[in-house]
Amino acid sequence: MITAVGIFAALFTILAAGFGVMMLLIRRRPGMWEAFALAWLLGTATVSLALWTGGLFIRGIALQMMVAVICMIFAALGFSHWRKFPAPAPNTHSSKTGEWIFIALFLLELAAIIVVSFQHTLGWDGLTVWELKARFAFLNGGALPIAYFADTARRFSHPEYPLLLPLTETWLYLWIGACDQFWVKLLFPIWYAATMSILWMSVSLLAGKRWIGWIVVLIFPLVPCIYSAPGGITVGYADLPLGGIYLAAIFYLLRYMENSAPEDFALSVVLGATLPWMKREGVILWMVLSIGSAFWFWKKRDIRAALCSLLPGAAIIAAWSIFLRTVHSVPSRDFAPTSWAILKTNLARVSGIAREFFLAISDKSLWDFFWLLGLVALVCILLRERTARSAALIWLLLAPLSCYCASYIFSAWPDYIAHIDTSLPRLLMQLTPIAWLLIALALRSTSTLPSTPPAPRPTAQSAHGTDCS
Repeated sequence: MITAVGIFAALFTILAAGFGVMMLLIRRRPGMWEAFALAWLLGTATVSLALWTGGLFIRGIALQMMVAVICMIFAALGFSHWRKFPAPAPNTHSSKTGEWIFIALFLLELAAIIVVSFQHTLGWDGLTVWELKARFAFLNGGALPIAYFADTARRFSHPEYPLLLPLTETWLYLWIGACDQFWVKLLFPIWYAATMSILWMSVSLLAGKRWIGWIVVLIFPLVPCIYSAPGGITVGYADLPLGGIYLAAIFYLLRYMENSAPEDFALSVVLGATLPWMKREGVILWMVLSIGSAFWFWKKRDIRAALCSLLPGAAIIAAWSIFLRTVHSVPSRDFAPTSWAILKTNLARVSGIAREFFLAISDKSLWDFFWLLGLVALVCILLRERTARSAALIWLLLAPLSCYCASYIFSAWPDYIAHIDTSLPRLLMQLTPIAWLLIALALRSTSTLPSTPPAPRPTAQSAHGTDCS
């Protein structure tokens, strides 16, 4: 009973904080799926950042209560904003029998994922990279001990990795009062549900058909790599949550390109800024997203918006880098420092990297025909689409994919092929949601506009144009 109350308190405070942050960024009442997804994605970022910054000064129950109070303050502010806006118009689609059938199937699928997650143990990275940090932080009163970062004996756990995931796990541990590797696995189906909520919204917008969105959501976990490979949704890795944040940031960027609503711009920037806080590869995803959006704003001669799209994520990266240097964190040994000398020495690896990439995406035991379908969709879009939206999606898939492959030129492993085989499937998993968006765009008839209405334009209370808030 105490464990159940603790789990409820941890999840409630996360969602409350996320709801508050969401309502401070938007000027409307969101729908159920959008509200849940944003509350979770923004709430986990808020709680983990509060634990990290607060843990620099206090520990124990004082830290836990301080973060809980911050969550409730955000919730109160968000609720006061929520009351100002009228309820959204009734959705006629929701009354259709087919819609409820899709919802029931999704809930059954989610229940199956929860059961399977509880039957699996945490994977290698789930234990030695993420949960290990959460355990150390719990035993140290909610904050990782400074000595951990400089301990060469724990280099295997990657002390330099960011803390969104482990401190979210710590938050659960603080409320249930123990380190419990069984109940911590509950967090990952929630991340999956949030990701699928955003995926449904995104595909429905791009394909113009709500039922296509539901079909994509229902078949998403049937790609073998999602449930059977290291890094899947059942073993406590950060790759699918990272992909969910990237998808959400892309979705709101695309909506802003459609309707120029400042709230969509703000959500895209804030969600994008959390990418480097989830995982090291998040820096690459943030750079791709920010460079792409900044270039689009620059073409529109909106220099202020271009700068605003870069600053929040850059601040997170800078703060974490300064912290790591201050605590003398042991550096990663997976990659050599980037330099022209190493580039020239290892340039011969390009053919080997290309071969391993082809073998990875064509491995039917991991992907079946998913990436072949994605390639067909990419060709279809290139042949028939000439829009800013299609160009943005292609950039947001191919640019990080190219960066991931190019990074192995600087691999410090004695056998760089083994490094590729170990990590590339997980990197591809981060891009699976955006690949589904390309497939959805290819399914849309070029002669048919999306039937899903765009987000409401800003009200009179909203400022015209873009800003940093």
